[in-house]
Amino acid sequence: MVCICQDASLDLGDGKKISGVSSIAKHLQRVSEDFKDLSLEERMAAEQWIEYARTELACDRETEKFILKELNAYLADKVYFVAWRLTLADILMFHSLHPLYNGLTFQEKEKFINLSRWFKNIQGESRVKQNRSNISFLRVPVYDGVASH
Repeated sequence: MVCICQDASLDLGDGKKISGVSSIAKHLQRVSEDFKDLSLEERMAAEQWIEYARTELACDRETEKFILKELNAYLADKVYFVAWRLTLADILMFHSLHPLYNGLTFQEKEKFINLSRWFKNIQGESRVKQNRSNISFLRVPVYDGVASH
């Protein structure tokens, strides 16, 4: 499902480098002004989601639906994965889920309404989206042909 480039590296200058997506994300979370106001608990939760994106999302097609259900349930009462605003956890989850979500039908996306809401919100952030394609969502539920009474 996901191919997170594990050979990524960040040059810190003076011959120092950090390698691996998780290590880079954790470093940026610790030093970036954007994330300095996170509590210790929020930082630890973000690090857990960063690891989740790296390990759990690299799965087979059979497991994908289970993971989407799990993430959808988690986001039922949340706007972001951690804290009250965008964190590196959201950014990494977005980029990890994008290839899978891009392949879902409108009906499949409706099954994961909370995850779709989160995804639509995150892809609206130009600094997060980067060069990823826009994923379309319907504004109203699709009629499934089943009578409700």
